[in-house]
Amino acid sequence: MTKRRTVIIVFSSIGLMGLLYACSGTQVTDLTEPGPPTVEIDKEVHFLTPKGEDIVVAPGAYELQAQKEGLRLVAEEDTSESQLIEAKPITHEETRKTSTALSFSEQEDEQIVMLLLPNGKGLEAQGSYSGVHKRALRPQDLRRRQIAQQFDIRKKLKLKPAQFELSAVSVKYSNLKRPYIGKKSRNTWRLAVSDTLNGSFSFAWTGARGIGTGQLLQKPNQIPEIRDLVKTRQCCVKLLVNGREVKSTQMQFAKDGNLITTASLPSARAHKWPKTVQLVISKGQKKWESLATKIYATTVSYYTNVLHPIFSHDRCVTCHTLGTQQAIVSMHQSRIGADSYPDNPEAKPHNPNFCGGCHSAPNLNNEWFSPSALQGINWQGWSPGQVCAKVTGPFTNKDGVTHAEPYPLPF
Repeated sequence: MTKRRTVIIVFSSIGLMGLLYACSGTQVTDLTEPGPPTVEIDKEVHFLTPKGEDIVVAPGAYELQAQKEGLRLVAEEDTSESQLIEAKPITHEETRKTSTALSFSEQEDEQIVMLLLPNGKGLEAQGSYSGVHKRALRPQDLRRRQIAQQFDIRKKLKLKPAQFELSAVSVKYSNLKRPYIGKKSRNTWRLAVSDTLNGSFSFAWTGARGIGTGQLLQKPNQIPEIRDLVKTRQCCVKLLVNGREVKSTQMQFAKDGNLITTASLPSARAHKWPKTVQLVISKGQKKWESLATKIYATTVSYYTNVLHPIFSHDRCVTCHTLGTQQAIVSMHQSRIGADSYPDNPEAKPHNPNFCGGCHSAPNLNNEWFSPSALQGINWQGWSPGQVCAKVTGPFTNKDGVTHAEPYPLPF
């Protein structure tokens, strides 16, 4: 009797331990991901530095590094670019094997960035879009709820099947000979996008990598149903941008078997990014989906790439580096020759026979002159943005005062 009772107690203990393990196991949120802890920031955010100074973090993907002074944000695309922001120590209840980065916002003017460490500790930085900073530490129960929500979102994303992934992205503008090619960093992409023009965007889709194996699954052209859809151009190949279908202007297979979809995107100027793209294909009861992939934009200025090379041509810069009266006189002395100037009677202002070599211009009756020194148009050492601001006006003198009357001639 005693022996039987002992056996029952032992098995009961084992069962109770299993039950406790099962209950506790549901609370373990171990979503270990390869690579360093990374967050994505979709628009400019103001943070404070450890010294209390305002700092602006541009949109992009960043690796988080814990430091004694705060959190260091290292840009994925350029690891030499980093920013140190103020972060306060926190505690958490998540069971982690590796450090985990979180970035989210629940309020209109708030961006929270967290780094959760495996030892139950972490760092939290609070940012804002407006630049108005809150210094008070947030309540622990609010933080606990938000962390749990973020892990629930991650779990759902991991459970969602994906047969394809984005393998290349590019944009072509009609006035440029070559397209801009996107660059991938871990899970996100970055693409050079114009700030003034709408271009044609191309996305290449390949087979997704198998979970655990890392091997590519079937490429799109290896699936008969997808081959038929592309060949007959039927309705059910959808390109989704920010969750909305965008009509593809072109759809074809590349030589490597990837599917190329080309489209003109709405609101495609640089300030409208990042955008999330996804490929969804369906035929009958079958459905294939890609991973939803975020693409960030690097602004391409039309002026910088197209117009500024003209403004910075030698023939323009020769006159537009004459920012003082002495510089203009020195230019004439060097061109005419110090020995013959000013004693040469022909070397006088507005003499077409002597000055026409430099000051002649079609249909301008030889009235081609360098700007007045008073205008302050000295382009030497100026950035493209500074030159653009000057030539688009309003025209001001070198002291920033608008000059209503015609400028006097330089001599």
